[in-house]
Amino acid sequence: MSQFNFHLPTKILFGLPVQTALVDALNALDVKKVLLVSDPGLEQIGLVDEVTVVIQKNGGAATRFTAVSSNPTTDEVSAGLELARAQQVDALVALGGGSPIDVAKGIALLLANGGSYADYQWGNKTINRRSWPLIAIPTTAGTGSEVSRVAVISDPANPFKKGVLSPLMFPHVAIADPQLTRDLPPWLTAATGIDAFTHALETFIGRRANPFTDQFAQAAMQTAWNYLPKATTNGSDRVFREKMMLAALWGGMAMDHSGLGLVHALSGPLTSHLHLHHGLANGVILPYVFAFNLPAISSEKRNFFVQLFGLEEPANDAALVKALFDFISDLGLPVTLQEITIPLDDLDWELIAEETTRMVLIQNNPREASVSDCRGVLEQMV
Repeated sequence: MSQFNFHLPTKILFGLPVQTALVDALNALDVKKVLLVSDPGLEQIGLVDEVTVVIQKNGGAATRFTAVSSNPTTDEVSAGLELARAQQVDALVALGGGSPIDVAKGIALLLANGGSYADYQWGNKTINRRSWPLIAIPTTAGTGSEVSRVAVISDPANPFKKGVLSPLMFPHVAIADPQLTRDLPPWLTAATGIDAFTHALETFIGRRANPFTDQFAQAAMQTAWNYLPKATTNGSDRVFREKMMLAALWGGMAMDHSGLGLVHALSGPLTSHLHLHHGLANGVILPYVFAFNLPAISSEKRNFFVQLFGLEEPANDAALVKALFDFISDLGLPVTLQEITIPLDDLDWELIAEETTRMVLIQNNPREASVSDCRGVLEQMV
């Protein structure tokens, strides 16, 4: 008999216009002074202004913190924390992709529990208190951070990427308004969407998979397979955007409860050393790790992929891997590191492989992977 726990205290408001949903969330939490965490891109296009106006018209005050990078650091968490304390905020609103949401999670954690982020990342400090009230508003359909209990923040003093997680870190509210993703450029739609697909795939085949999260993972994969290409080529279509936001939520919930695997274990060191976009890195890595893991995937789950990829039985490993390569390539995403046109000559591949084996995520991979195995996967990706 299967045994599992499923705990999601985050209230999900799906499909409502952000203007309506945010007012509802602010009033339900009874907060007035807000730290609005976002990034320079969303500030530039005016979305930060729009959310600020919503907060102000509701009788609240919004202090902006938009100095969040695509691979956020502990320095950014510290700067946001200082601002939040100075303004004595009641809550945080995170607007953006996984980066602003994760930074907001880090700030909310420290407001409630004290100390520095390093205390929890490296010092094993115990998280005892529920994080400061946090409303997460995703503007991409990918990371699922709005429904997860983990924040992945890079420490400039240590290139090894390590997340901090606790059931006390879930956002209090997730506002999922598909309209916010309509203006994403095709490459970012594809890169964030393949992240959602990867979350679901790794969860589905992982060692901690269970019948409950399998349903979320299957729904996320089927939806992304059918609608990510459409959302990428026709981003103005509300139905396509809605489907991908659902896929991101399902993938995020599945991932958070049943874990990831070798794709994300490799992605952590790679993004640290090469400063790659997280989704872009996952898209490159995914087919190579899928090929590596195929011998460890059950026949039942293998059959799911045969059907998902539109293949006929009996489909061999090569056909399955080719279908995945074609899917990613057709999205306009790179399938080798060389396609990203970044310098690779000075990289220490052995170090990246060794760091991969130290990532906690690798323990959930269906097939054991040694340093040599990881080095082999990396060499194929070049």
